[in-house]
Amino acid sequence: RVLFRSIIKHLKAKDFTAMRKWAATSEVDHATFYRKIYDGMYDFLKPQSIPEVIIILADYQYKQAFVADQEINLVACLTEIMATVKFK
Repeated sequence: RVLFRSIIKHLKAKDFTAMRKWAATSEVDHATFYRKIYDGMYDFLKPQSIPEVIIILADYQYKQAFVADQEINLVACLTEIMATVKFK
């Protein structure tokens, strides 16, 4: 839970460097992580951003099965979330 809160803090602050470092050093299962974002999004996102983040998550979860580097895919997903959604 603390791990999840730290990445949300980085996304909300638009701190790309900290987010990228988190993605590189965390031992998170990427499939589980996408689900945690999905399950917790009502707690940290404004309602108008919910549909957008669902589409982002679905896209990157699908790509996860085909990418050569899971970390790059995760960072790309988090970067898109950071850049497009509105946080509470």
